[in-house]
Amino acid sequence: MFTITKADGILWAIAFITGCIFSLFQWGWLGILALGGMLYGGRRWGGRVWLRLPASQSFAIATGVALLAMLYVWLRTPQPGVNDISTLVPRLEALNLPPTVLVEGRVETTPLPNRAGRLRFFLGVERYENLSGEAAKSGVLQGRASGRLYVTVPAQQGAMLHPSQRIRLVGRLYLPRSGGSQFFRAFNFRRQLQLQYTFAGLAANKVTILDQGSPWGLWALRQRIVQVHAQGLGDRHGAVVSGMVLGNRAVAIPFEVRDSFRRAGLSHALAASGFHTAILLAVVLTATRPLPQRWRSGLGAGVLVFFAFLTGFAPSAMRAALMGLAGLVALVNGQKGQPLVILLAIATAMLIYNPLWIEDIGFQLSFLATLGLIVSAQPISDRLHWLPTPLRSPLAVALAATLWVLPLSLAIFGTIPVYGLPANVIANPFLILLTVGGFISATVGFILPPLGSALAWLLSYPTALLLWLIETIGRWPGAVIALGSLGWLQVIVLYGLMLLVWLSPPWRRRWFLLFTLGVTLVLVPFIFRQTTLFQATVLANTRVPTLVIQQPAGTVVINGGDAQGLAAFLAQEGINRIDWAVASDRQYRQQQGWRDIHEITPIRQLTDVPTAKSDPAYWEMLTTLKVPYQPLPLRQPVQLGQVKITVLRADPAILTLEMGNTQWLFVTDPSRDAAQTAWLAVTPVEPPQVLWWWGRKLTPRLFEIVKPRSVILSRNTLDPAIARYLKQKQIPYFVVGEAGEVRWQPDGSLKANTPQNDGLI
Repeated sequence: MFTITKADGILWAIAFITGCIFSLFQWGWLGILALGGMLYGGRRWGGRVWLRLPASQSFAIATGVALLAMLYVWLRTPQPGVNDISTLVPRLEALNLPPTVLVEGRVETTPLPNRAGRLRFFLGVERYENLSGEAAKSGVLQGRASGRLYVTVPAQQGAMLHPSQRIRLVGRLYLPRSGGSQFFRAFNFRRQLQLQYTFAGLAANKVTILDQGSPWGLWALRQRIVQVHAQGLGDRHGAVVSGMVLGNRAVAIPFEVRDSFRRAGLSHALAASGFHTAILLAVVLTATRPLPQRWRSGLGAGVLVFFAFLTGFAPSAMRAALMGLAGLVALVNGQKGQPLVILLAIATAMLIYNPLWIEDIGFQLSFLATLGLIVSAQPISDRLHWLPTPLRSPLAVALAATLWVLPLSLAIFGTIPVYGLPANVIANPFLILLTVGGFISATVGFILPPLGSALAWLLSYPTALLLWLIETIGRWPGAVIALGSLGWLQVIVLYGLMLLVWLSPPWRRRWFLLFTLGVTLVLVPFIFRQTTLFQATVLANTRVPTLVIQQPAGTVVINGGDAQGLAAFLAQEGINRIDWAVASDRQYRQQQGWRDIHEITPIRQLTDVPTAKSDPAYWEMLTTLKVPYQPLPLRQPVQLGQVKITVLRADPAILTLEMGNTQWLFVTDPSRDAAQTAWLAVTPVEPPQVLWWWGRKLTPRLFEIVKPRSVILSRNTLDPAIARYLKQKQIPYFVVGEAGEVRWQPDGSLKANTPQNDGLI
């Protein structure tokens, strides 16, 4: 007779989590069946080692649980309703109407700035109206709708917005682009919005408040806390302290501050996580030591619940609060908790409540860091016995958490903060002080704002010193090294090696051998790529056309307008230096990204096309860059390795790019009269293998003149008439706004970075 044991429950919980993870892969169910069959067969017919595992029937049930978990994730994945506002976009396209719409609805989240300087928030849609004359006359494309919109508005117009307000917006309705993953893991914007029950976006340029809504709510409490800290510390320092209390998802922390924390390996300090709950709980239990145990535990539980409430019940904060509550329950009952079992139970319960959290990066990293602390912090501390106790404990904690999150972090971001360990040890006292002080001042400020601001003012010097320290570390040479995104097979092997060290005493004694093997597994592919790779990638940026050429002789980048997108690509490709930067014009609006890029990835030399049009801000940027600079000569080739660039025309730019045996023609045409087509009609140009075009007006005559073999268009959409022409002439074409990044290989082939599946991975 089959008897259910504690080991069976643990196995089934692991199976449920595994099923949620495998749901992210297109053929994950096959992996579940293969893994389950292997474990079932091994337990039933295997040797003596397998007898330590649960019964074979338990593995069969676990396989079923994992498959049901996959089905559960798919069933809980949001889908647009019949009247969802996103269905309006294809209807407008079918009627050949512009996507300019009027939308009314209620603000659902606090507006926060994005990197473009606009405010972003979610809107619950109530009604819509297309603003084209044809739609108004026919009486169609207007009425009630449902669903949510991801809205961006100018900062000035959105300054007075808050949740519960009913507003009217006018702007451009669009469907978010799905991030590619075929050769580059681009951010899957569509998937991230889908997980938040949102399927369309609105770039609004006009905002009208129709109803002020309720003045009470979680948003008002958060706003008061932010104001209390801002009045006591100033906007910049106050945002940092508020972020430690509320989390960075609820506070407008300046992006340069976020980047500084990331470069120093301290991103967790600005995220609501177990670090903050552990500090708060320790302070409460210490301060209430004279009280009875139940009173102490009750106050600790209240602080944990209040903290999770302030953060909006973010997944990482909920995990931390639940772990703390479980520890308090064990303390009250006089029992010794089993942290691994508690962590597994909490992860399972949270995924049963919301299986979509399996795709939340904060959820993933939070659990991995906690697992690392449970299983590795003490062994590492024992190995560091030669260090003083005040230094040994924080170093062991930081190292344990870092080791367990590093493989996944490398797979997603592709970078390592080199000075992360010493930065964590040095910053730890400041983080403890600011977390406790920020929470106390926030609690007092909610009741008496002037007193809360006065208490926050006491944190001025520690906050300033912490920011100075973090910014200084971030400027140290090699503060962040890009190793490129790891493949998922590498990630699995690395975690397998870590499990061997944890679970197998014989391998634990050989930890240095496994550590060396893991480092080799990361570094050898990286070095091989850097010394042999030759390829070019057009990024999915339609505002500023961007090309990255990778070759052993050095990396070449054309245009750096989108610093965030370019930096993410360079990190995932393991590029730590730009050897040759090229600007195709002298407009600061188009080239401002070079300043931010240079702080992350050093530029050795910058050249530009000598256009007559320029602005003072562009020349000021060149001065502050402090990078060797020279303009490109007209009709004289400039070469680096296997890449040769020739300027055919400067105003606007037309360049030829020779890469190996392939010739590209890069045409920029910002005017609305297709002036470049007329220039090319009277200027003989050798037909290129690839025509790369960016501009406003595109006509079939350009292709008749240039006669390209393939076409890459850095724009969002393509006119149906031009698409038909290219298909008729059998000319392959790629529209980066639809296809994503486009990659060229030395054999002349072009490949679009299309999504491999709908999941984040």
